[in-house]
Amino acid sequence: MKRPLLFAITAGVIILGGFVYAFRTPIRDWWDLQNAPVLPIAIHKVPQQSNSDTTLNLQDASPVEGGMATSQNFVLVSNPPKSKPAPLDPMEIKQGLPDEINLDVPFTTQAPTQNWDMPFQEACEEVSAIMVDAYYRGQTGILSKTEVEKSIKDIVEYEIKTVGHYEDTSSSEMKQWITGYFGYEDVRAIPIRNAEDIQRVVANGYPALILVDGKKLANPNFRNGGPLYHVLVVKGYSKGRFITNDPGTRKGKDYTYTFDQILNAAHDWTGKKADGPAVMVIVMPKMK
Repeated sequence: MKRPLLFAITAGVIILGGFVYAFRTPIRDWWDLQNAPVLPIAIHKVPQQSNSDTTLNLQDASPVEGGMATSQNFVLVSNPPKSKPAPLDPMEIKQGLPDEINLDVPFTTQAPTQNWDMPFQEACEEVSAIMVDAYYRGQTGILSKTEVEKSIKDIVEYEIKTVGHYEDTSSSEMKQWITGYFGYEDVRAIPIRNAEDIQRVVANGYPALILVDGKKLANPNFRNGGPLYHVLVVKGYSKGRFITNDPGTRKGKDYTYTFDQILNAAHDWTGKKADGPAVMVIVMPKMK
């Protein structure tokens, strides 16, 4: 082979390699998009209501900007009604499970402005709760970066005052700060025995906050193999895969994991690592 031709081929390979390297991120994004599974259309499914006896009527004492409320904003109302609307039990299915479902839960990462410094690198559970709250308030799409960042800081401050810390909160601690900060009257930690337990919850219109060992998820988009503790939102399922909003990656919107991936990774935080029983935190919406 003549030297000019060899030089031209070598130069072409170098240029092509440089182009691929320079545009590796959009090329990978394009490739992932081409190979992404086809998902069911996202819907906003309001959980059904049922009547339940009650002796207390907790009402917001005053409007709170942004729909946020803390426990001190609630007051006991005299002469409460005999009953009030209550959300359907998350585990109750009167008919068979649908083949697939995808709740239209809005998305944000835990580092909405790409700032992965503290507290954002530890804000997966806070952001997951923000997404669920936004869903119940009718929001869709991508949440405002500046508003999410401010909300994270506010929640972290609230957690430090009430729980004592904000890093790696267990399911019981999540129940405490979600109830207090957002003003929800009923937040539940429900054991996960199998995939159908999660499917039942989502089919009833409740996004599920799942606590996991992030490394067991084997998500290729995670840094260093993933975090030891992680929380994500399961918002649907289809063809043996759970549809999630995973705040740990910019590619987390509609990210799918197999049933086995979620079940294998699902563990409560025990104080040192995610090795407790599999559990999901369910926020019961405020019924009008």
